[in-house]
Amino acid sequence: MDRDLIRSMPKAELHRHLAGCITPEIALEMAERFGAPVPERDPVALARVMVLKQPLRSLQEVLSRFDLIARLFVSPEAVRYAACRAVEDAAADGISYLELRFSPGFTGYAHALPHEAVAEAVAEGTLEGMRRTGCQVPLIVIASREMGPELCLETFRLAARNRPRVVGVDLAGDEDNHPPERFREAFDLALSHGLAATVHAGEQAFPENVATAILQLGARRIGHGIRIVDRPDLVDLVRERGVALEISVTSNWIVGAVATPGEHPMRRLIRSGVPVSLNSDDPALFGISLSSELELCERIVPGLDLVAAQRLALDHAFGDPVEVGRARLGLYEWSTRA
Repeated sequence: MDRDLIRSMPKAELHRHLAGCITPEIALEMAERFGAPVPERDPVALARVMVLKQPLRSLQEVLSRFDLIARLFVSPEAVRYAACRAVEDAAADGISYLELRFSPGFTGYAHALPHEAVAEAVAEGTLEGMRRTGCQVPLIVIASREMGPELCLETFRLAARNRPRVVGVDLAGDEDNHPPERFREAFDLALSHGLAATVHAGEQAFPENVATAILQLGARRIGHGIRIVDRPDLVDLVRERGVALEISVTSNWIVGAVATPGEHPMRRLIRSGVPVSLNSDDPALFGISLSSELELCERIVPGLDLVAAQRLALDHAFGDPVEVGRARLGLYEWSTRA
């Protein structure tokens, strides 16, 4: 499918972080409107600081980018603006359905913003973006493993209080030292309130965490999860349970989970019958879009049916069935004209 056709296709994305949507342009707008601190005022110079184009030399390299982004969220008004702009940028790339995830803890930590105020600001900003663009944007709340089980529980209570704008919860962060089973109580609470669960697991190591996320935390999707490719038992589990992997090729390459994009195991996973959704993860951080990521995936998996890939994403969406159905209809109508 050629580039213009991919861009015009109504697309669905299940794995995109609000913090990873802050482009240099948006950062400069936030500096102008809200006094947010930026290290450079020249757009080209700021892009050199903010955007990662090559694999990381160290963990500190990516942490420094996220610290810069966190410092932009100087007030709830700044958060609201960033959330709205994130939706506008997604819609400009042809995305019609976007599950946008955010961490109240990360978004608020640099300027001690209350988590409830952050959640309200993200909800209001995305609603404004939806009104302007027509893009449907349900929300997923992230808890970081490093916060520990108690703060994770509090974060998921916050998520439950913000239904129905929030439709799901996610666990991210350091898998090495914080295995998923420690967070079972928090996930039990989230599921009891009707929230769906996705979990970052099995990206660079610990494929067994994928099984724990599914069997103990009730995960219906897995963020990344690519390390299961060499574990037939886990491939069988994911396939038989109908759990979708949220795949992000460029992200996996930048963080060193794969040596090159061409060596990404998505082809093997798809051929094994694993449900795979295609995502950008942190598009501004990596200088990509969902459209460019779909082009890349098509090169990695010759013959990949991108329309079917969008249908699969919608099959595994957490959002309101009416919103999902509207996106599905838009994709169908586009496919009959393309």
